Amino acid sequence: MSFQNKLFVSLPLLAIAKGHGQEILRYRAQYYGEDDGRMEVESHYLDYKHRFDVGTTLGLRLAIDTLSGQTPIGTHASLDESDWNFQDISDERTVEVITVEHEIDDYTLSFEYAHSKESDYGSNAFSLRLNRDLFSKNTLVSAGASFAFDEVLATPFTSIAENQDKDSIDFSLAVSQVLGPNTVVDLNFGYGHSAGYLSDPYRQISQTSTVDVVTPVGTFLVTDTFDFPENRPDTIDRWVARIAAKHYFESASGALHGSYRFFANSNSLTGHTFELKWVQEFAEQWIVTPYLRYYQQKGADFYQPFLTGSGIDGHGRNDGKGPFYSSDYRLSALDSLTYGLQFSYFPVEEISIDLQLERYEMSGRQSSTPSVLFPSANVISLGLQCNF
Repeated sequence: MSFQNKLFVSLPLLAIAKGHGQEILRYRAQYYGEDDGRMEVESHYLDYKHRFDVGTTLGLRLAIDTLSGQTPIGTHASLDESDWNFQDISDERTVEVITVEHEIDDYTLSFEYAHSKESDYGSNAFSLRLNRDLFSKNTLVSAGASFAFDEVLATPFTSIAENQDKDSIDFSLAVSQVLGPNTVVDLNFGYGHSAGYLSDPYRQISQTSTVDVVTPVGTFLVTDTFDFPENRPDTIDRWVARIAAKHYFESASGALHGSYRFFANSNSLTGHTFELKWVQEFAEQWIVTPYLRYYQQKGADFYQPFLTGSGIDGHGRNDGKGPFYSSDYRLSALDSLTYGLQFSYFPVEEISIDLQLERYEMSGRQSSTPSVLFPSANVISLGLQCNF
């Protein structure tokens, strides 16, 4: 495989997978650490892929995520909207994925099953995808469907008394077109629908109100802050569209990648993602990739930091029926910026090593959501891949 192709693809796993080897083994470790010691996530990924002579490829993945730290739960201290509550959490998630692909002439059919488990969540997901090469393999058309059957598990720390189901279905359609020897354009479209328990069982919302308190000596008006479980709709639809282009500059031995992604759902949340990446070869064995990603989001229609003054009275139900409300800052109007640098080293054609350093920053776009809720983090990952 030429270094031009590696630059052009800029994904070491895919680049080497297209080589002559029949087996691929890849390990990646990643550390995510938020500022001020908020949340830490340590992840380990192990991938194995084997291609049989009959045109069938088997892929296996094992992933383990360990997280700990503090996260905001959406409530504030009694009678003080400037003092927000955080909760200590600690958990581990394991993910197992099996993928089978089979090529028949210009068609590739793939099936994938994924299982994940953590202390408060379980998921079983299936996906099918069909790829078709057209016009001397200058055009690739891909269509897929996936189904997820999840279960939100009740724990002593959640607002649900018994386990709750959540089911999702997603469809996708993609077209990749070669426009020239050095240029490729990709178009992707997707639709998804989820139904069931869609709230976060840890999230709550505060409301300060005045109530009558009856005592043996009389009735008194008391003002205090009360907390209620968040309540989101029990169905949601989502749409996504993405366009991406890659161009390889022979004179610079580098490739420019750019993309735009639009996302919307039936809760009126919309998002725009812009990404730029430059993939540069050095000394035939090194590839350096600086990148920048910007995301802007319009908040969900039922988001508000607290219920006080909203005209909505909090209730103890989280059954997916109105009125709806959530103080989850991730549903607010926000911006995020990600920038980083990836180093890839190819000591020999069969081995690649990569190191990725990344900075992630999130901020709110409305003054009513306090800035203390939005995290910033450093991400470090190291990968090793062998092709046999």
